This record gives sequence, C-alpha cells and structure tokens, in this order.
Amino acid sequence: AWARDYLDSGRADGFILIMPSRKQTHIRTLLEMEAPFIIWGVPPARTNCCSVTGDSVRGGRIATERLIAIGRKRVAFIGGPPEEIEVRQRHEGYCEALQSASLSTDSALAAHGDFSDRSGAAAMLRLLEQVPDLDGVFVAGDLMAIAAMKTLRERGRRVPEDVAVVGYDDLSIAQHAVPPLTTVSQNVPLAGRLLAENLLQYIKTGIVTNVSVSVHLIVRESA
Repeated sequence: AWARDYLDSGRADGFILIMPSRKQTHIRTLLEMEAPFIIWGVPPARTNCCSVTGDSVRGGRIATERLIAIGRKRVAFIGGPPEEIEVRQRHEGYCEALQSASLSTDSALAAHGDFSDRSGAAAMLRLLEQVPDLDGVFVAGDLMAIAAMKTLRERGRRVPEDVAVVGYDDLSIAQHAVPPLTTVSQNVPLAGRLLAENLLQYIKTGIVTNVSVSVHLIVRESA
C-alpha cells in the first residue's frame, strides 16, 4: 500500500531501497507492482532488479589483511545476521585473508550480532570467553566495532596494543571513537550518485543494471 500510494500520488516515480536482505518482502511487493526501484545491496537470487552494492568480499579481505599486516595471529570476526548476503561475503573475504596467511579460521573465532552496538558488545564478550588469546577482530559494522572496543577496554584489553579492531562502513562516528576506528569505506557519495542515476536510467529505458562499488581501507588508530 505504501508504494502504491506514493506512485498514485505522483510523489515518486521510483524507489531506492537501502535495506538488508531480511526486508525482502518490500522487494517482492515492488516486483509484483512492476514499480521502478533500485537496491543498495545484493539483490535476492533469481531477482531481475537494479542494484548498487559495495564489494563485500574485498572489504572483508582488506580489513583482515590489515590486521595480519600489523602482526595479529588470532583474528576473530564479528558479523551481522549470518543469513544476510553481505555478511556472508564479508566473512568470506575474512576467511580468504586468513587462509592466504596460513592462519586459523576456527568457528570459535566467529560471532554474530544484528549491527546494533548492544549486539556488538555481546558478541565481543562471547569471543573473549571462547578465544581469550585473540589479538585482532574484524567487525562487519562500525557501531558493533565501537561497542566491541568499549567492551575490550572494560575487560582490561588495550586497543590496539592488545587487540586491534577494524570496522566496516566508515560512519561519521568512526573517526570520533576511542580510539579512532580503522574501517572499510564503501564510497557512499559515489554509491548514492549511482543509485540515483541508474534508477533514472531504468525508468527511461528499462535496462537493468547491477553495479559493484570499490571499497578501500581508512587507517586510523584502532589497527
């Protein structure tokens, strides 16, 4: 109803969906309506729709490679919900980097949350219980990463001296964290422009595009 109301009112010619895969009911609704839309993220399998997404496999890999490059040997992973495609891809990149360095990808080194700060803190606590000698952690979301650093400090671990931390997204809060957070940037300004341009192109031509935006590491003090 929300989509039909907007289209019928003339307030929208199409939609940009910035949402995780667990919101796929919205995608199905728009497909059934044949409404123009574009997704920020990986489109569902066998779905012919426009999308712009960051290269999550590369993002996970370069984040983990940073931790390895500064000498970390027991590198853990904190992800969002494991059913989400981007989370699985970031974990895939993490595993690739560890395997290339002949380091462990033990399942005990992985924990998951829901991208909230509370879940990041809880995941960090679980990892400290499971792997007390961990010395690095790649967190697939900045809010969880900042909460993980707070938890580490509360448990007497120094960041980055004892445990180095790398986040993901380069939210504006990341540079003001304690310590400032090393993180993966998805080049949001470029992604926003591509979302708008490719949606307009789809409305005009019906051409479906799927674009992957390059990611890069922002090095700060946490790793």
